Amino acid sequence: MSTRRPAAGAGARAVPDRGGLVPLPVVRGATALIAVLLGTLVWNGSVWVVLPVVVAAGAAFIASIGVVAVSLLLLVVAYAVNMPSGSPWLPVFVAGLHAVFLLYLLLLPLPLRGWISGAALRAIAWSFLRLQAVAQPVALLALLVDDSGSSVVAVLAGVGALAAWVLWLVGRPARGAPDRE
Repeated sequence: MSTRRPAAGAGARAVPDRGGLVPLPVVRGATALIAVLLGTLVWNGSVWVVLPVVVAAGAAFIASIGVVAVSLLLLVVAYAVNMPSGSPWLPVFVAGLHAVFLLYLLLLPLPLRGWISGAALRAIAWSFLRLQAVAQPVALLALLVDDSGSSVVAVLAGVGALAAWVLWLVGRPARGAPDRE
C-alpha cells in the first residue's frame, strides 16, 4: 500500500469545466446596472435617484418579491411623473423595464452565487424579444398618438398589472409543495 499522493494534474479536476456557464453575480450585476441606468434616466439628475439605485441593487441581489415590486414601481412611477409626454425615450424605457422585469423573474428563485447556462439566458432573451414584438409597436403608437397630457391612465394600468402579478406569485403554491386540499 502506497502513501504517495497522486501528482498534480492527475485524476479529477478540482473545478469542473464551466464552458457555456455564466456566473450568477454577473447576471445580477447586469440586472442592477440596467435598473440603475433606467432610474438615472427617469429621475433626471434629482438627488432622489439614490432611492431607485439602492432598491434596484437590492432587488438584484436579494430574493424578495417585495423589493422587486418596489424597484419596478419606482421606475414606472418616476417615468410617469418626471418624463414629459411624448418623450422619445419611451421605447428605450419600455425595453429596459421589460429586460429588468424578466431578469428579476429569472433571479428570484436562484441562489446568490452559482452558475447559469447560456441556454437558459438565451431562452430569457427569446422571451424578451417576443415581449418586445408586442411592446415596441404599442410604445411607438403611444408616441404617435401623444395627447400631450398626463400618462396617469397608462401608469395605473401598469401598476395594476404589476400588483396582479405580485398577488399571483404570492398566491401560487411553491414548486414541490403538497397541494392544499
